[in-house]
Amino acid sequence: MNDYQKQYLETKAEELQLWSNMVIEIFGDVPTSKTLTNLDDILDLLNKVGQSKALNHTFLPSGGGLDLTNAVDSTEDGKIELGFGSSTIIVKPRSVSFHAVGDNPEWWYFRIDTLPFEQSGVYKQPTKEDNDEKLDDRFKSKSDRQVEWQMSFHGEEVLEIGPGSYVDRAHWEMDHLGYDENGDFIPIPKHARIVDRQFPGGAFAIFPKYSKYNQNSSTYDGRHNKGTDLEFNNYIQKIVDTLEKEEKNSKNK
Repeated sequence: MNDYQKQYLETKAEELQLWSNMVIEIFGDVPTSKTLTNLDDILDLLNKVGQSKALNHTFLPSGGGLDLTNAVDSTEDGKIELGFGSSTIIVKPRSVSFHAVGDNPEWWYFRIDTLPFEQSGVYKQPTKEDNDEKLDDRFKSKSDRQVEWQMSFHGEEVLEIGPGSYVDRAHWEMDHLGYDENGDFIPIPKHARIVDRQFPGGAFAIFPKYSKYNQNSSTYDGRHNKGTDLEFNNYIQKIVDTLEKEEKNSKNK
């Protein structure tokens, strides 16, 4: 084992201990599973996760992932804002669940299930003609289907110029909102910001930063969002069972 590998394993052990401590601080113990539906409880839990010393990685509904840093109430009714450093995603949460699968904290995860909601109306929606021009399902490859599925869970990135008031994010690049009656630039408000409205809904999964799940690049395909909370939990349980069986067999050799 070289110095890098040794350092990595030491850091991983420290991070997983922090993750375990965080779970105990949140719940008072380590429940097998726990589900929250109250908005205030959800915000409180997500802030504890995002602001914990234990590093997390959050898998997004459409694939890929970011590190959750905080959560706040949204100006849009029934919605919250998930903070990922400089990025903000607006969601309509249905529930947040915690699952402790096995004894190893690297398989203890949180899942945010969100509901679909109305689009802002900023962008033109596909017409029937646009949909008719799509490739016939019979001719789509597995890769085509995966990309199409992931795209169906992409939210809309917009420029927020006021509470609940959105315009095309292209104005951010243009550095103005258009022209007034005198032909002068309409300036972008100082408080304006880019936000991503996750209107298709979908599920987020939060794992320890140093978990095996996060270290496997194939998990960035959004698989956590392809089934229900129970189905994904069963999927993780099968992985843990397989790993434990392999470890047991290895020790018996």
